[in-house]
Amino acid sequence: MNISEIIDFLNFHINKKTGAFYTPQECVEVLDRGQMSLYADLQPKYATSQRIKDALAPFREVYQFTSSDTISGVIVIPSNSNFLNLLDIQIQYNISNRVIYQSVKLENEDVISNRLNSQISPVTITSPIGEVIAPRYYRLYPLSGYTGKVTYFRRPAKPVFGYTVISGRVIVYNPATSTQLEWAENWQNSVVIKALATIGINISEMDIEQYSQNKSTSNYLNVNNQ
Repeated sequence: MNISEIIDFLNFHINKKTGAFYTPQECVEVLDRGQMSLYADLQPKYATSQRIKDALAPFREVYQFTSSDTISGVIVIPSNSNFLNLLDIQIQYNISNRVIYQSVKLENEDVISNRLNSQISPVTITSPIGEVIAPRYYRLYPLSGYTGKVTYFRRPAKPVFGYTVISGRVIVYNPATSTQLEWAENWQNSVVIKALATIGINISEMDIEQYSQNKSTSNYLNVNNQ
């Protein structure tokens, strides 16, 4: 569904339940809350199934950093990245002319202190550790400049309903100035269900299928009755 069709669907159920209609902007706000609710449900389960990995794939990003970006071991993911959650930090080093990527385990202060003073399990470039300094800020040990990559989830783009106004009162949908949901088609129903749930309206996949069937039938009759 495009953003216009989703707004029609939301208002169909909002009107059916409450007798009211939401403006396009109000529907967009509801839809955005729905997608963020779905994201919050799925993100902690990312590694548990391929299905969930595929669902979140549109929001998976990689930030490449070099030694000039990691002075004193500090990595800062750019502020314009829409960063939400860290997946992995990997540093790069070479062994026998082979490029190796090593994941960095993030630890708490006590573990970091013990590792930094350990003779048995010292911190090295092949056995690094790190810590969270602040959102988007990470410090790696040993303190050095590194080349590597950060894999993270960004925020799903907020949908936008673009439109023009005809004769001062008729709203006409404009796909060129709209921002569609980035979720794959097979997850958009879940977003819509979550969106309606945020305003106290509970529906099922069956309700969406029924609406789509009725809409298709209506469109078919309208076209053939012209």
